[in-house]
Amino acid sequence: MTFSDENAFGVLIGYHAIEDDEYSLEPAQFALRFLEFRAAVRGCVEAFPLARAALGRELGHAVYLEFADGDQLEDPITWIKTVRAKLSASGLASVGVLSHGGRWLSDAPEEPPLDADNVAWLPGSLPSEPFRRALYAETASHGADEDEESGWGPGIYVDTEAVEALGRTLKNAPTPLAVAGATFFRAAR
Repeated sequence: MTFSDENAFGVLIGYHAIEDDEYSLEPAQFALRFLEFRAAVRGCVEAFPLARAALGRELGHAVYLEFADGDQLEDPITWIKTVRAKLSASGLASVGVLSHGGRWLSDAPEEPPLDADNVAWLPGSLPSEPFRRALYAETASHGADEDEESGWGPGIYVDTEAVEALGRTLKNAPTPLAVAGATFFRAAR
């Protein structure tokens, strides 16, 4: 098996109020709400393709898509805005993150899940900087406790590396939001 690396974008759409809904709704209501979130994001992926080829991961609280830099078919920021508008129309608060960095790929087909010693090992990802950075921003969108003031809140967060990779310049000087060595700008609330 050989590994190679390439630059890639990551797009994460998170169900921002998942914990509030999980604990305030009846189990059946919460399950329907979660399925509504997942169906809305999947529907946007099908109706409004983001890239020629992408890796998709459902993380429970979020959906993550990763694609090679240059494979995008649509502006990723516009795509995130479209998905968030659909979620907002359903009353679902969300966070959207656009990240960028190096990711590792393998020329071997993905290995089947390993089931050993009563543990089902499921591969999640090869090393991926965009994936890590997207998770940093999604985590920072939540408060450290029930006080939402300490978190970034719902919105769209764009990695400074993604801004550079897209060849964009910002209209004004937004406040940089730093987390775990990565810097993001809020593109929308």
